[in-house]
Amino acid sequence: MPNPGEIILYKNYEFEDKSKANKLFVVLNSDPCLVLKTTSQSKRYSGVSRGCNEAKKVFFAPTYWQSCFAVDTYIQLPEIFELSTEELLDGSLGKKEINILKNPISDDCLPQLKNCLKKFKEDISEQHWKFIYSK
Repeated sequence: MPNPGEIILYKNYEFEDKSKANKLFVVLNSDPCLVLKTTSQSKRYSGVSRGCNEAKKVFFAPTYWQSCFAVDTYIQLPEIFELSTEELLDGSLGKKEINILKNPISDDCLPQLKNCLKKFKEDISEQHWKFIYSK
C-alpha cells in the first residue's frame, strides 16, 4: 500500500464524463488508500500562493518547493477519493496502470496539506476524517 505523502500515477484514469487521461494523486492515508486529485491546469487558480488557498479550494505546490512534480501542481480540495486494495493491486500488478512515483511530497508539505484540508471538515465524510486525522 502506498504511504501518506506518496504520489500515485494512475494511467488512463476514467473521469466522471467517461474521458480518460493520466492523473496524479497525493496519498493521505494508507489503509484504506485515500487520495486527492491534482491538476497542472492553472486557469481556475490564478493568483494563488504556495500552500493552502482556502477560497479557491486548492493547495498549490510549485516546482521550486515540491520537486516531486514536473510542473507547478494544484492539489484539489476537499474531494477525497478512496482506492480499493483490489484496484491498487490489479492496477499495479495486473494492468500496470497504477504506479507509485519515486519522490513523495516533502516532509514539511504533508502536514501543511492536512492542516489545509481541516478547513473543509464539513465536506469530508466522518469515516475519512477519522482515517486521516486519528493518528
